[in-house]
Amino acid sequence: MAELTIAATEVARSEIRVFCSDRVGPSQMLDQFVYRAPARFSAPEIRFSEPQPLYVAGNKFTIAAERTGIVPGSTYLFGEYSWRSLFDPARPILPTPDEPVLVAGNAPWRNYSHWLFQCLPPILLASRVGLQAPHALVPPLNDVKRDLLALAGVGPDRFTELPESGAAFLQQGIYTNLSAGDFPFTPHPAIVEPFELLAQRAPRSLYAGQRVFLSRADSRKRVMINEAELSARLQAEGYAVVMPGTLSAIEQIALFRDAALLVGAHGAGFTNLLFAPRGEAGPIVVELHQENYPASAFAKLCQVKRLRYTAIFNRMVDPGPDGRHDSSWEADIPLILRTLGSL
Repeated sequence: MAELTIAATEVARSEIRVFCSDRVGPSQMLDQFVYRAPARFSAPEIRFSEPQPLYVAGNKFTIAAERTGIVPGSTYLFGEYSWRSLFDPARPILPTPDEPVLVAGNAPWRNYSHWLFQCLPPILLASRVGLQAPHALVPPLNDVKRDLLALAGVGPDRFTELPESGAAFLQQGIYTNLSAGDFPFTPHPAIVEPFELLAQRAPRSLYAGQRVFLSRADSRKRVMINEAELSARLQAEGYAVVMPGTLSAIEQIALFRDAALLVGAHGAGFTNLLFAPRGEAGPIVVELHQENYPASAFAKLCQVKRLRYTAIFNRMVDPGPDGRHDSSWEADIPLILRTLGSL
């Protein structure tokens, strides 16, 4: 079997709105966001390998192919981890079926966003390239991830969870570049299609037709110091306040499919936009950013889906140890309320 592919494609430029708090100064990062976030881009070709002998290390999901060595894409974000234990001889080898096995994991699989956008799509797109219901090798699952697999018709007999301390030898292993780093920032339209089909299986959301504030009060990363005040002000304006991490998989799908407007800080919850309808049928999206972390992943996802998108940049308070994920920031509440009032 030859390598199976979905062709690269061009995604047209989008129209977005960008607002900055008066307390945010000019910067090259913000200039780049304004220029790049709406710009036309080429979504890379999606590739699945032919079945071949593979070694897969748990935890990081680094792949070594018998014929070609370490698969470059499988070292995505690997620089943040140690190489020391990659080929630790103490790793127990996990038994796997004697059939084609699709590797569906990467180093940041613990993060919901990376799992939803990079680990689940290989399974959802396998049939499109002619791989009929291959067995999947996946990272350890929680209830939400297991429920998403079940919704996709993938039962426990069709996947094997690879423990963090283990490894797997696959005689007919298949790997894909979907698990690598490009697609969250240059998303391929083919990735969103199976998520939209899955969304049709969820019942109507309790928040259908509502304006919703997506709370990150349960997160210790990129803390908004005045979230409680913003939440109270939005509730007074008629917004529902929802913490996506407290919802089941089905509830998250329905929320992002049915809400009229979604506003919230940049975070993994916005990955559920994969389930949203396209264009005018989908929600208005307002993403709150901190000035030191102008991430464009969800702006690009909205570009693919032709959703109405607005970015609001707010003042950083404390850069924290890493200047990004450990930092804290303050929402410009008057600006946010004015912007929402204009939509």
